[in-house]
Amino acid sequence: MVGGAAPGAVLPTVFSQEGAQKILDNQCAVYYNISVRHEGERMTIDLRKYFRGEDLPGSGVLECQLDLSGMELGGVKPFCAPVRVRAELKGSPGSVELRGKACYAMTMPCDRCFKTTTQERETGFFHVLVRELSDEENDDGEFVVVPDETLDVDQLVTEDILLDLPSKFLCSPDCKGLCPRCGKDLNEGDCGCEREDVDPRLAVLKELL
Repeated sequence: MVGGAAPGAVLPTVFSQEGAQKILDNQCAVYYNISVRHEGERMTIDLRKYFRGEDLPGSGVLECQLDLSGMELGGVKPFCAPVRVRAELKGSPGSVELRGKACYAMTMPCDRCFKTTTQERETGFFHVLVRELSDEENDDGEFVVVPDETLDVDQLVTEDILLDLPSKFLCSPDCKGLCPRCGKDLNEGDCGCEREDVDPRLAVLKELL
């Protein structure tokens, strides 16, 4: 008996490569609950059943964890804990809708004061999976082409997370940063250094720092 599957039940077409763990449902519930801790393996989903429009209510629920601990951003590895992913697949003849969210924590130095800080973040995503794009369909990022009817979950969710990251990572929106003269953290109080007047025309550039 695997993941509650009744003896003789036909296992759903949800799998992961290279021996990753599988937890599957029984025929009555038709509920997919995949929980995988990735350590070098990549998780994929066979979409053939969904492209045939054979899914039933609750049949396309996906739950997994992505290990991004080896990813570097600006020389730092910010993903110290697994990314938690929950998504739903809804099939119809010719296309499959994928909607879900990824919850994760990022630990990085603040871009202004350099103090290490951790933020809890959530990235929502929606994609329409198709075998190919027709001439009438514009590829604006919503469509994902899967010609072999197999979805690489790791790659797609990782791209969604990276596209959703802020341009600046701050410990707080009103972080004052460091004094450019003495280097004191101005969030802890004034340092007493004289401030240079900034040309108003260049003030917008200061906001980017």
